Amino acid sequence: MTEEKKNLLKEAYQFGYFVGFRGHSEWVEWVRQKREELYQKAEELGIYELVKDAYRKGKELGKRDREEKLYESLVAKVEREEAKPRPKGAVSVATSARPEESSKLEREYVEFLQSTKLTMPPELLNTLKHLEPPKMLRLGD
Repeated sequence: MTEEKKNLLKEAYQFGYFVGFRGHSEWVEWVRQKREELYQKAEELGIYELVKDAYRKGKELGKRDREEKLYESLVAKVEREEAKPRPKGAVSVATSARPEESSKLEREYVEFLQSTKLTMPPELLNTLKHLEPPKMLRLGD
C-alpha cells in the first residue's frame, strides 16, 4: 500500500468526521468541492470505493459523537436550569452557510484537524492490504 493511498484514505475519513461532527450540509459549496476532489484523487489511484466508504464511516462516527455531546450538554443544562424559571422569547432559526461564510468554514475545518486527533478505524486500514498483490506474485522484490 502506497503512502499516498493511506493519506488519501485518512483525509477522507477525517473530512467525513468533520462534516458529521459539525453538522455541515454536503451541499455547501466548499464541502461539495472538497469531497469531489477526494473522490477524484481516489478514482485516479483506483481506491474510489474505499475512500467513499472511509468518508461515509467518518461522517457517521462524527454525527454519532456530535449527538452524544449534544445529549450530554442538554442533560447538564437541564440539571443546571431545573430551579430557574424558563424565559419567554423567540427561538432563533439557523440559516445555511452563505458564500462569504465558506472560507470561514474551511478555516474551521483546518483548525478542527489541528485540534483533534482522529485515529483511523482498523477495518479501513485492513482493507488497504487487499489492494496489493501477494508478495509471491511480485517480481523482483
